[in-house]
Amino acid sequence: MTLCALIVDDHGVLADGLAMALVAEGLPAEVHVPTSPQGVLQAVEERRPHLVILDLDLGLERGSGIDLVEPLRALGLRVLVLTGSTDRLVHARCLEAGAVGVASKGDPFDQLLDAIRRAARGEAAMGRRRRAELLDELRRHRAARSVRMAPFERLTPKEASVLLALAEGRSADEIARASYVSLPTVRTQIRGILVKLGVSSQLAAVGMAIERGWLDEVRRRRAPA
Repeated sequence: MTLCALIVDDHGVLADGLAMALVAEGLPAEVHVPTSPQGVLQAVEERRPHLVILDLDLGLERGSGIDLVEPLRALGLRVLVLTGSTDRLVHARCLEAGAVGVASKGDPFDQLLDAIRRAARGEAAMGRRRRAELLDELRRHRAARSVRMAPFERLTPKEASVLLALAEGRSADEIARASYVSLPTVRTQIRGILVKLGVSSQLAAVGMAIERGWLDEVRRRRAPA
């Protein structure tokens, strides 16, 4: 029996309910509880469904459902994202990665089933206008971020490290000792930071890093996977 849909979700009640409803309509469906991103890809390759209904919050320590959309599409599968998130940018990133649509767990059950049916038939799983609006919003968000982060892109890796240390409350002397460089070298790096950011003090540089979101981005990139 050809599998119509594989529901990848760690929340059993909704996933089981969707699977039972699809089977009752003659659309074979199974639930796969993920343990790892690679395990999801392996399950898909073994079962070869026409459609993968993918939860974004897979309950994994590492990896997110959004990271699986593109690999699943590369296998030639249609992917319908199922999520409880209301973040429109997250929805847009799923569409950009190749998802045929994004369905909300908050939608009525019949509405979810209808989206799945359409996706399984190869039809549009969400409105063309909504899809275009989400992708346009993502483009505008990225353009605004590019302008906001432009001054920080001019920093050298050493200057970026110094700015991060300043934001963490370290003095120039402490930075020099931790980096095994001279104090004049650190002071030169600080002057370079101020010039490139167009500010006149370390406090203003740190404030700008916080206000524009640079500090949060750096911390996220450096956080352990």
